[in-house]
Amino acid sequence: MNNVKHAALGATPRFVVRSISVALLAVATVSATADARADAALASRLDALEKTVEAQSQQITKQADLISAQQARIDTLTRDQENVAALPDRVTSIETEVLDTKAAQADRVKVQITQARTTVSSADDRFTFSPRAVVQLDGALYNQSDKRREKDYRRGSVGGTGNRETTAAGDLSNGAYFRRARFGFEGTFDRDFSYRIMLELGGGGTEGPTRINDAWVNYSAFAPFTFQVGAFSPSANLSDGTSPEDSLFNERPTAAELSRTLAGADGRIGFGARYDAPRGMAAVTATTRTVNDAEVFDSQFAVVGRTSWLVTTSDSFDNGYNIHVGASGTYIIDPPDAGRTAGAARYALRLRDRPEIRVDSTRLIDTGSIDAAHASVVGLEFAANWRNLFLQGEHFWFDFSGNAPVTPKDLSFKGWYVEGSWIATGESRRYNVRNGSFQNPKPAISFNPAEGGWGAWEIAARYSHVDLDDHAGRAGDPLGIGGARGGTQSIWSLGLNGYLTANVKVMLSYLDVTV
Repeated sequence: MNNVKHAALGATPRFVVRSISVALLAVATVSATADARADAALASRLDALEKTVEAQSQQITKQADLISAQQARIDTLTRDQENVAALPDRVTSIETEVLDTKAAQADRVKVQITQARTTVSSADDRFTFSPRAVVQLDGALYNQSDKRREKDYRRGSVGGTGNRETTAAGDLSNGAYFRRARFGFEGTFDRDFSYRIMLELGGGGTEGPTRINDAWVNYSAFAPFTFQVGAFSPSANLSDGTSPEDSLFNERPTAAELSRTLAGADGRIGFGARYDAPRGMAAVTATTRTVNDAEVFDSQFAVVGRTSWLVTTSDSFDNGYNIHVGASGTYIIDPPDAGRTAGAARYALRLRDRPEIRVDSTRLIDTGSIDAAHASVVGLEFAANWRNLFLQGEHFWFDFSGNAPVTPKDLSFKGWYVEGSWIATGESRRYNVRNGSFQNPKPAISFNPAEGGWGAWEIAARYSHVDLDDHAGRAGDPLGIGGARGGTQSIWSLGLNGYLTANVKVMLSYLDVTV
């Protein structure tokens, strides 16, 4: 029985010990699991806290940027307010600088030289001054038929033994003289006004005394209208609208010259208005005497008008062309009054001209003085160019209303011409819309043989015809009352023109004149 108890007592400790160990292990396991869970929860909380801190940091950064931007705007507004406050002072300073600059430039001038033409202008271009000169030296050799006529039946040139034209007509004199020698200046003032003063020292047959060729003022504030007053050459026809420097030959065709001199020509005193369009022009001028006319009791009063239009044009270099048409007209309202002592020639008008060359001043056609109440001339014009080819022509009709009760009372005359050219070096004549005419070609290369430059060369031709006879009767018979025997004239002309530079031109011409 004791052994049994001993056995029981001996077994008790082992059981207890194992039980305690298991319990402790269980407690440790539970404790470790709890700690792991606590660590995980803590890590999760830390991670959440870190994310929260990071988000708050980003928000703080954005707020700081916003605050900086707002502060920058505040600084900008503050500077703007300061600038606005200082603006009146700045404006005053700028105005002072501008005034000082203008004052500093007031005494300055600009000098420009374009194609050997000098222009002096003020700093603001309101005033310009340009010296100008045109010099034309002509020489001629005349070869006339040996046939001599005992009588000269031209009405205008009969004047007795002292009349040079009567004796010189059969033997025109060779020689040379300055056809034109013009010197002067032109420019603008106050932008809307332009002016020109040109003196003429040349002449016909011999150099004349100095006289006024141009002395006028233009006003153009009412563009496209321009108003002109003074002594000038009103636009009377196409040939008249072409400057002497741009003419194909030394002189204008006789028909055009008679038209322009009736109430126009150089130095004609008058008042005119013109309208300029992009492709045309129209001008009308009220004219009186020329500055070279002899004094009379009452000056002539007339109206001169012309219009031109560029029908079609092309800017193509290889196929360039221009086609021009126009019309002109002159009406003499009151012929010059020579006074009661003048007799039948009190209101005298006259048509006469030299044979398109003036080395000898003799007129070969001349109507003499026609006592007229009124007179008129109407002209039609045409011109065109294609590449280096050029063609131009005009026709004129003259009418005189007799002042005395004679038969026939009215006289009529006519004249026309056609001319053209071919530029061998390829340049083209340039169209001038303002003048309604064609200008000289501009040499592609100026004349300089040493460097291979020969300028521009042009071959020209012209035929002109004028009939100043009306009720003239048979040649050799006395002229009937009221008739006119001014003569008929036909001229064939051939020419070679050399444009050495834009400002230098040489011309060689041959004229065959039949009167």
